[in-house]
Amino acid sequence: MTEKRRLLELLAGRRVDRPPAICPGGMMTNASREVMRKTGFRWPEAHRGAQPMAGLALAMRAEAGFENLGIPFCMTVEAEAWGGEIEVGDEITPPSVHRYCLHSVEQWRELKPLDPYRDGRMPIVLECTKLVREAAPDSPVIANLVGPVSLATSLMDATILFRALRREPAQVHQLLAFLTDTCIRYGQALLRAGADVVVISDPSATGEILGPKLFREFTLPYLNRMIEAAHKDRAPVIMHICGNIRSIYEPLRELTADAISVDAVVALRSVRRALPGRKIMGNVSTLLLQTATPSRVAARAKKLIAAGMDILAPACGVSATTPLANLRAMTGVAKELGTQS
Repeated sequence: MTEKRRLLELLAGRRVDRPPAICPGGMMTNASREVMRKTGFRWPEAHRGAQPMAGLALAMRAEAGFENLGIPFCMTVEAEAWGGEIEVGDEITPPSVHRYCLHSVEQWRELKPLDPYRDGRMPIVLECTKLVREAAPDSPVIANLVGPVSLATSLMDATILFRALRREPAQVHQLLAFLTDTCIRYGQALLRAGADVVVISDPSATGEILGPKLFREFTLPYLNRMIEAAHKDRAPVIMHICGNIRSIYEPLRELTADAISVDAVVALRSVRRALPGRKIMGNVSTLLLQTATPSRVAARAKKLIAAGMDILAPACGVSATTPLANLRAMTGVAKELGTQS
């Protein structure tokens, strides 16, 4: 069974030989300083060129053993295309928003609809998607999208947005609807370029920040619009939500994603009870990956698989300083199951 078929079959609800071991990229960064130095495909160059971006993605699959290709290595592509000022980072620091392009919710009307084939780094990511698809046809290519709430907090200070949820809800809904339309267009372009699976990350839309009422009103409908658009293009969707999701279990039952990626603070047993029948991805602690020994990482991965984790993956964004041996230890546990079956 190829890497691509295994992941797609699992997300379609069919039985597979073992859990895939993946790291999506995007917010859940899939890059290692060791691999950068070994191959010459380095940050920050790999953020701004299709060839080095593809080279690093392919090298991470080969060296760390992740069973996918995940690009880009940040969640600033859309914000930069709208005029946000980006600090590009260095060999271990991913890009981040340095200066916002909006100072109020009402300013969203000044934003133009983005063209994925022309604006910012979007064309670079599309070209990279084509390159990795051609280079590794049997490995799933993941299209990374930023959820609307988190995208909004990349365009303006988060406190402005969260204050407006209660003071200007109609304006926020208009903003989120506009951003969702852009996310859908970008996702469609990535799928046409060769991506197989969509991963949506919305780290600002956590239960701890929003709570169930605001999550249901300002997050759930827009995420489901994005998911339904991907499903129309016959692409499965994995939704990553940071933090403890216990408070939003009820609205998450209405989320139409094919799998949910959970953080390290989430107990698999708890999420299984709350979301029966849903495929769960995660949740190897990124702190453990960065600081522990390979044997401890392997032990954690074995425990998660034994408990029924459907897709083995880091719980959140992986630091570029994470030892390569630890990443191999995690992915190796899943692959060993394949050799034993």
